[in-house]
Amino acid sequence: MLTFSQRLQEQAVILMDGAMGTELHRRGLDTALPLWSAAALTTDPETVAAIHRDYVSAGAQILTANTFRTTTHAYRQAGNGRATARRLARQATYKAVELAKSAAAGRALVAGSMAPVADCYTPADYVGPAVAEQTYGELSSWLADAGADLLLLETHITLAEARIALQAAAATGLPVLVSYLADENLRLWGGAALQEAAVEAERGGAAAVLVNCVTLPVAAKVLPALVGMTRLPVGIYANAGISQPAMDGTISDTVPDDRLAEAARSWAAQGVRLIGGCCGTTPATTAALREAVAHLDLNR
Repeated sequence: MLTFSQRLQEQAVILMDGAMGTELHRRGLDTALPLWSAAALTTDPETVAAIHRDYVSAGAQILTANTFRTTTHAYRQAGNGRATARRLARQATYKAVELAKSAAAGRALVAGSMAPVADCYTPADYVGPAVAEQTYGELSSWLADAGADLLLLETHITLAEARIALQAAAATGLPVLVSYLADENLRLWGGAALQEAAVEAERGGAAAVLVNCVTLPVAAKVLPALVGMTRLPVGIYANAGISQPAMDGTISDTVPDDRLAEAARSWAAQGVRLIGGCCGTTPATTAALREAVAHLDLNR
């Protein structure tokens, strides 16, 4: 199987998968906070595995392990003592990578997800450096040991937290993708300029810089700017919503897959190298994105 670096050298676009949390919700599972998608690793791992398999069948070349909330902090928020929370978080992380790798079956790379510790949409909920360092140190080590092929820092809104996460992730020696949640004013939701965030990703040794969980109108403003801000490969996985997701990630008003596919063709024409889906997208979305970019090659 090609490594991430080899895929970048040989492919115009690397196709990422789509949503896990909203897809679990769509298939009838409980995704209540604070564990959100992580709960399914215990209650219904087969559905998690089935979602991964469906994304591979749809053409995804990177599967994101269901580790968005497999942290000691999240399990403590669920009412467990520290030792129990750490044990449950570690078990869930290993299970998530196992399910993703089994579904990938050598056809896709597996990325370990490393999200903001507390919340993706509320900058004031940043847990501070001590908790962040502990959390990302544990999670990155577990993901690497479990066999993840690369690490994906996703939906980051606070530059200080993203910096800590990147340092921990880079220490594993795995390729690290850094993905931010930015607004139409080219700022992270926490206030830092996207330009500064892109520089931090380069300085920290990231293999690519992305934006995710943005709407199509925001993507249309952010992506052309981001391509000009960095020497790193640029990527995007937008949500399927007309507006941002609810706090639990669910989206009630979505755009059709052909709109996302049309956008993907535009993104690829701008030089975007990684394309996938975020909240509200499904394996059918991934299939539509695959058709949109399948004809591209590096000699275009």
